Amino acid sequence: MGRKPKQPREAYGAWLQHLRTESGLSQDEFSELTGIPQSTITLWENSGKLVGRDQIIRLAKALNVSVSKLLRVEKAE
Repeated sequence: MGRKPKQPREAYGAWLQHLRTESGLSQDEFSELTGIPQSTITLWENSGKLVGRDQIIRLAKALNVSVSKLLRVEKAE
């Protein structure tokens, strides 16, 4: 048996959506910036499916956030 995730997977989708909307980007604009299909972004936001390493880097750059912030591993100040 594996470890229980610290947060439900859906929380990651909601977090991605929050960061995207906070950046003022539509899914279409986000798709253009990342080169990732809009349908995939919708899937990630709705299902909370975790993203691959290469895609995480592209998402973080497009959102102008660190990978740590995108993955929610930064320590609270």
